[in-house]
Amino acid sequence: MKKGWLLFLVTAMLISGCGVSQSPRFYSLRPLASPAGPPPAGGNTALIGLGPVAVPDRLDRPQILSLSGENEITIAEFDRWPGSLREEVSRTVAENLSILLPSYRVVSYPWGRRLNLDRQIAIDIIRMDGQLGGQVLLKANWAVMTDNGMKTLSVRRTEITEGTTAPDYDAYVAAQSRALEKLSREIAAAVTSPPQ
Repeated sequence: MKKGWLLFLVTAMLISGCGVSQSPRFYSLRPLASPAGPPPAGGNTALIGLGPVAVPDRLDRPQILSLSGENEITIAEFDRWPGSLREEVSRTVAENLSILLPSYRVVSYPWGRRLNLDRQIAIDIIRMDGQLGGQVLLKANWAVMTDNGMKTLSVRRTEITEGTTAPDYDAYVAAQSRALEKLSREIAAAVTSPPQ
């Protein structure tokens, strides 16, 4: 009788344990902190179009991707973006540029045909990955254009390495946010530089 009761308890525990599922955790890239104080006088007069922003298919998924070895990729089933990584990158860079270029108004792709853009910025993310507790690498090609994308003012390649502060996804995403901040600063500097 005792053996039967013990078998019943073990079976019940196993069945109840199978019903427990891990809840996903969601992470979002953080833009720059907005500066304190009023916006500049005159308002946003010039218009920047950000996009298209391209992200490799292997990265543009709900799950956060990291490297666990030289040739091994980890897809975190329970550590996720709230949408797609491409949307996260586009939103974050747009917010960064709005802060870095307060005299411009930034709109994200796709925009209406009637908008007359002063500048358009296209970004092609090549890599945005790394190891938990290690380095995050951001590689991107980007261009600044004018005449509604008909004339290219500059084409650049950026490579940024950011260290993480802990071996977890919170620190990993924070390092990606810092890398995008540096990319945004490079783009802002190119937008305000005179054409060469």
